[in-house]
Order: sequence, then structure tokens, then C-alpha cells
Amino acid sequence: MELIQLQTTDDLYQDALALRYDLFFREPKLPRSILFDSLEAQSFHLAMTNEEGLLAYGRLSEEQPHAFKISQMVVRPDMQGKGLGSAVLNELIQLAAKHNAKEISLNARLHAVPMYEKYGFETIGDTFIAASTGVPHTKMLKHC
Repeated sequence: MELIQLQTTDDLYQDALALRYDLFFREPKLPRSILFDSLEAQSFHLAMTNEEGLLAYGRLSEEQPHAFKISQMVVRPDMQGKGLGSAVLNELIQLAAKHNAKEISLNARLHAVPMYEKYGFETIGDTFIAASTGVPHTKMLKHC
């Protein structure tokens, strides 16, 4: 397995878009255009791959100077529970640190909160329902 940074022109980036859509947006029948929010073009895109192709993906965006956001974390369903999400998360944290992050935020699905806590993220605020998908999330923050 290998962790690589994707360019938006890469075939694997297209695979990441497809996985993100399938896992987050297909069930609520949202348009594919929802993938291209205001952060997409300016973000770092990391993928865990092997000879079969894309296994996991995560996105890192600098929202303000020294304030980063991790989003769109996905692991192929047949590969979940094998530490791939943790490996991508760890690399995204390291990448933010290389870019002088003072804090990293994310919106976690409730089942993923324990994984993020292992990496120093703390829950801030109340649980909320994501407007686009209707899925409960909680905001989490890590100070660097």
C-alpha cells in the first residue's frame, strides 16, 4: 500500500470523487456537483492505494491562514476496519503541520469520533445534522 497526493487531473482523483459520491451523496440522491464545493480546487487530496487502485481518501484545506480543515474522509467499504482511515488521517495531520497549521478542524460522523480522538481531536459544540445529507455530525478541533 502507498499513500500518495493526488492531482485533480489524475485518474485516481476521479476514483476518489466516485467513492465520495457513493458513500456520502448517492443515498440522499444529491447531484454529483455537490462534490465541487468552494474548497475542492484549493485542497490537498491524499489517497491510499495498492495494485487494485484507490482504497481510502481524505482532503485537507486551508480555510484561513494556519487554520486547516480535514474533510471527505472515505474508505472503500470492503477495506474498512483495517487502519486505512487512520493512516490517511495521520498523513493529513502531518501535511497540515508542514504548512504551519495552528489548528485543524473537521466534522465527524458520530461513529468516527473515537478514531479522531486518538489523534488529539476534541469535540466542540453540539451534534448537528448535515444540511446536505441529513447525517448527524459533530465538530472537532485539534490544536497544533
